[in-house]
Amino acid sequence: MFLDKPESHIMLALDTPNRKRSFEVLDETYDLIDAVKFNYPLILKEGLEIIREIKERYKLKVVADFKVADVPVTNNRIIELVKEVGVDVVMVHGFIGSDALLELKDIASNEIGIIIVTELTHPGGLEFTRNYSEKFAELCAFVDVYGIQAPGTRPDQVKKLREIVGPDKVIVSCGVGAQGGSFADAVDAGADFAIIGRAIYDAPSPREAVINFRKVKVEQ
Repeated sequence: MFLDKPESHIMLALDTPNRKRSFEVLDETYDLIDAVKFNYPLILKEGLEIIREIKERYKLKVVADFKVADVPVTNNRIIELVKEVGVDVVMVHGFIGSDALLELKDIASNEIGIIIVTELTHPGGLEFTRNYSEKFAELCAFVDVYGIQAPGTRPDQVKKLREIVGPDKVIVSCGVGAQGGSFADAVDAGADFAIIGRAIYDAPSPREAVINFRKVKVEQ
């Protein structure tokens, strides 16, 4: 629907420092990955239009990992802005609540999928977000949005959250690669897409890095 059926199961986190490096990395990898994810730093530096350029040039599905987390009027404006540049999926925090999520879903219509962040992947994610991750997964099913983010650093949690949201929701898993999460373990636990950033774009050969990840999954 919003994302194509996974082939490589790899979503590239394009947390590169600038436009030049972004295009260099994608020139090497675009044909081996399923989608590309943007976070705030690159967009704050280069502007939203880089999303449109990359989508048109590489024909990739695009996820805006903006972790939307405000009152409905502000959230809705963010959705309208990313809709203009062709974003396919937006990641939002579950703690904004069901009313805000329902408004986002309405604004997004059938053009943008909503993914709820359940749990942050670093150690601090266990302090607060872990306490509510299952509730956020339940919220995904309750408001019937596209899917959830689950921590690739904790495959047991991915498996647990998959059981909650069921087989039809999309799960994307952050923290794979540089943060220590295993690509194969995250996918085997139920993630549709493993989000991989530094382990690819900081590698001497980003293309070779992607190929190696794909080999590991095939060998499992």
